[in-house]
Amino acid sequence: MFTIGNKENYEIDYKGVNNLRGLAIDMIKNAKSGHSGICLGAASIVYTLFKRHMNISLENLDFVNRDRFILSAGHGAPLLYGILYMLGILELDDLKNLRKINSKTPGHPEYGKTPLVETTSGPLGQGIANAVGTSIASCYLKEKTNNLIDYYTYVLCGDGELEEGITYEALALAGKLKLNKLIVLCDSNDVTLDNSLKASSNEDLKKRFASINFNVIETNNEPKNIDEALMSAKESNLPSIIIVKTIIGEYSKNAGTNLVHGVPLDDEDMALVKEKLGLYDTSFTVNAEVVADFKESVSRRGEEYYKKWLENYQKTEDKTLINKLINHENTYQISNMDLEYENKSLRDLSGEILTNISKDFDLLIGGSADLSSSCRTTLKEGNVFSEEDYSGKNIYFGIREHAMAGILNGMALAGLRPFGSTFLTFSDYMKPSIRMTSLMNLPVLYIFTHDSITVGEDGGTHQPIEELMALEIIPNLKVYRPYDINELLGSYVEIFKRCEPSALVLSRDNREISSNTKTSEIINGMYEVIKPDTNDYINLVASGEELGIVLELSKNLKEINIDNRVISVPCLKNVKKELKDKLLDKKTIGITLGVPDYFYSLTDTVIGINQYGLSGSKDEVLDYFGFTAKKLESKILELLNK
Repeated sequence: MFTIGNKENYEIDYKGVNNLRGLAIDMIKNAKSGHSGICLGAASIVYTLFKRHMNISLENLDFVNRDRFILSAGHGAPLLYGILYMLGILELDDLKNLRKINSKTPGHPEYGKTPLVETTSGPLGQGIANAVGTSIASCYLKEKTNNLIDYYTYVLCGDGELEEGITYEALALAGKLKLNKLIVLCDSNDVTLDNSLKASSNEDLKKRFASINFNVIETNNEPKNIDEALMSAKESNLPSIIIVKTIIGEYSKNAGTNLVHGVPLDDEDMALVKEKLGLYDTSFTVNAEVVADFKESVSRRGEEYYKKWLENYQKTEDKTLINKLINHENTYQISNMDLEYENKSLRDLSGEILTNISKDFDLLIGGSADLSSSCRTTLKEGNVFSEEDYSGKNIYFGIREHAMAGILNGMALAGLRPFGSTFLTFSDYMKPSIRMTSLMNLPVLYIFTHDSITVGEDGGTHQPIEELMALEIIPNLKVYRPYDINELLGSYVEIFKRCEPSALVLSRDNREISSNTKTSEIINGMYEVIKPDTNDYINLVASGEELGIVLELSKNLKEINIDNRVISVPCLKNVKKELKDKLLDKKTIGITLGVPDYFYSLTDTVIGINQYGLSGSKDEVLDYFGFTAKKLESKILELLNK
């Protein structure tokens, strides 16, 4: 009989690890697909972490100060599901429904589908960036909540995953910021999907991580040694990586090779593995004593941790921010703002609005991929978030667009309202992470400036043509492209009163305020700016800075007796069918400084640009592409056969 919870009794842990392995390969076999290799190789890591270190409350799974475990190697999902079953969080039927539609056990972990799944993972590297984000959030919120938030973030990855560029970007920033409560557990089996790791990498992980300011620990796959490595990591004042030398598909006939990476075990191999592990032949069977020991250890430690936290919470006088986190209240109602409107660009005005919001909204935090001075996203009321000051609201992400977006996702998952900024043309560097923002429906704000060919002299590399459309087609992502301060304020009102992914697309040029634009209309996505004078008219549709050209064009057309209505579309996804039917009742022409596809959902007649930009001044480039009021007038006359 084993003593439940005995710290020095590792013998029962070996049995627990083997039971977890058995559950995982049973799930994969039953689903007829999955990744047996990591489940046999890395079970010791996940089991030991939960058994001896994770602080979670089984009575309060959403406990705001729980430790976070992020399975960046999402193909190892059966390991996490097996842990959740042993903790009584998932049912046996959930395990049997692995990889089935609408189950709690999808093929890769999905945020919102399964308790204690902290993020949607699977695309390698995303989970690591998310983990850096949750760790940043923990440090920031510790300063803002009188130490009520102060948790560890653990992330499991593979050594093949560390080849992804986003992992280097994100972890280098973590090292710079000395995020010592970030602990990376590397399932180092020297195998990738296609081949052995040496076929694509000769990198020395220990030297690499030492060079980016990480505490580096190497150990084998024994529960006792993993436990000791975790204890050592917790004593460091730096983020840690624990390189655990494992064998992919351990105990399988294909152990140590890529052949066991992404397949169920065949019947012969399954029987052989279970025999070696001392497990029952019957599927989905676990040792009751082992499970009781495991659950008791996690539960007792977690409840003591939660009880102590609750005592500190009750002693805290100002509970405003912590209560917002507990209740998931991360919206903000924008009231009147004292702004100097005249002769400023939208990027300048956007920065002023953000600064005003940040004065009394502590959940707002963010920065830029080394372009805050150009994107105007520095919060003037906040310091710089750094290893010396975790209370700062301005983060210098460095030239790391992809990691910035992945880190923002982690910060949003931790309850913040993060934003990140760069030029629109560089949004392409961020698309995989933006996709994950949208897939999880997280309230991340992306601020993209320099939004069209009017960037001018920097040339085609910096003149976005297709990027607006590329953002628009991402499900769940609301893209706002305002013309002036009225529409900009309306966009911010909509963004912060909701909890959804948003992109704000702004020009760099100064803008006068139109007397016809409206803050209140952004909720509808599209509205009438200039009314027609007669019943015989055409519709001119534009968004953002093009609206200024179209307003001039409208005036010119009316002077030659072509009546028209001008329609602004600051948020295409907000436009409802009824409004389209009402406003687009006549011949409609869309005008955009990008690919014409942007307006094809509104009209099949669009004047756009189907080639990359050129170097030249703003006026020269606009003239070259025919986007002056005079040249657009000629095009419209051609379209109307006049």
